[in-house]
Amino acid sequence: MSTRNKLYTLLFCFIAGSSISQAQTTLEMTTRNFVGAPPIGPTTSAIGPISFERDQNNNNQFSTPTPAQAVSATFTLANQTYTGLTYNNISTGLVFGASPTTALDLFNFPAVQQVDPNDTYNLLGSFSAAVGGPSNDMFTSNPASAPTVQGGTGVVCGNYASPQNGSNGAVGVFTAAQVLFDQPGGPAVHNSTTRYYYGNVVITFNRFVTNPVIHIAGLGGSYRYFPTTGTNVNDPSQWRGSFFSTELEVQPGLPLTRMSGNQFFSVSGSNILNNATTPNGASVNTVGGLFNDIGAASGSFRIDGTVKTIVLRVYLRGSNSSQFPWSTVQANVAGGNRNPFTGDIWWISASTEPASLVTLPSTGVNLNAVLNGNDVLLKWKTLSEVNSDHFEIERSTDGRNFSVIAIKNAAGNSATELNYDDVDANMTASVYYYRLKLVDTDGRFSYSNIAMVRKAGSIKSVRMFPNPAASQVNLEFSNAKGNYVISMYNQAGQEVITQRAAITYGVQYVTVNRNSLATGSYIVRVRNIDNSEVLFSDKVVLQ
Repeated sequence: MSTRNKLYTLLFCFIAGSSISQAQTTLEMTTRNFVGAPPIGPTTSAIGPISFERDQNNNNQFSTPTPAQAVSATFTLANQTYTGLTYNNISTGLVFGASPTTALDLFNFPAVQQVDPNDTYNLLGSFSAAVGGPSNDMFTSNPASAPTVQGGTGVVCGNYASPQNGSNGAVGVFTAAQVLFDQPGGPAVHNSTTRYYYGNVVITFNRFVTNPVIHIAGLGGSYRYFPTTGTNVNDPSQWRGSFFSTELEVQPGLPLTRMSGNQFFSVSGSNILNNATTPNGASVNTVGGLFNDIGAASGSFRIDGTVKTIVLRVYLRGSNSSQFPWSTVQANVAGGNRNPFTGDIWWISASTEPASLVTLPSTGVNLNAVLNGNDVLLKWKTLSEVNSDHFEIERSTDGRNFSVIAIKNAAGNSATELNYDDVDANMTASVYYYRLKLVDTDGRFSYSNIAMVRKAGSIKSVRMFPNPAASQVNLEFSNAKGNYVISMYNQAGQEVITQRAAITYGVQYVTVNRNSLATGSYIVRVRNIDNSEVLFSDKVVLQ
């Protein structure tokens, strides 16, 4: 997608989604998540939690899901490579809600370095131009659908004027290409084989989800200028262009399935790539204008496994077809000031199906797993039982493939809370996932939540409890020595509590007092002061 200002064209990517119908219900990010104009950035604050809406039969007529189907996601930025930047509006290379600047300062000074505010959350397919956006069939909403080359269904692209109940929503991300032009010593290497790591976009669900589908729109952008040596501004061959694209690496290392997308959208191993020779801002062929700006990668991919947190490592790469690296200097531009800031806008959304949610059965089974030495202690309780026969304890090392390791008899019938426990001896893998299969006397069954245990010292982590909380929230830091800022945000994204913590022990506890905060939902985020890594981000309910 592109915008033009005087004698240059600044191309960037926006988004899109797609859809029509399947015979199943999906849970999707929709435009019902904002009322009126969407929030704008640029910002590095968390976006969300965004509650998923229920789309019966994939007809994009959304409704509130049942409590058992409720799921939400929060988007955060972590591990920023480019920090302390001095551009107007942004200080990091990766932000939410920004776009390449389309304005000069009051005196038309070409040295102004700034980005324009843009929506942090809007329609999947929200563009500032009428052409170039992805089409509906590039996206697939339901993880149970068969993968296609394109031809996806269940997602509707739109523009800001579209009915808010009929389109899918997405979070807007900006990768600042200008950073690579302004490197000390000159522009960074600009070719098709070298890419630069910017940081992470982290998606955190409020519960474990199996096989979520992630929708990506508009990976790719460009910057064009008319040179001082040019003689005919209407001759496209006389313009000079620089092409680049954001690319993603998906963690954890679970298999990925490409569900649908345009010809540039590629899944290779754990990477989401743009295979266009000249990456650009449009996902489809554009009509009219001086240039055909096609070259943006848009599509959907499925994560084949059970996850609660998805980390997208963000990279930017150039193109061998570029005639200059990343941007250009004022001296090269004929007839006016250049637009001084380049970058790539792209959008991200998600969907799932109710069957993919790891649910609690109606009897209220809640499983907890704790490492004790090299053994795992499993404890669970039921709030009530009706004709229950036994529990099958299942274990997995990848969160997808479970096997039964033990069977424990159930009470049968009970109207009171009952407690159970078991021990899984001699943990051998670095991580175990556990779940319970509660089998009734008539053969019907339901699953508990998934409980995860990691070996001591294998990974740094933060655990929050209790949740819901009354007067205080406790944070357990494991294998995470360092200096941290603990922040709490309200539903408007405002920081309402902040405190620092120095973690000097292998396991250390920090208490965050509620003080006078009102009852409601808040986001607790833990950020490393030294490297800006967001170690933890999740919702807490204050009662």
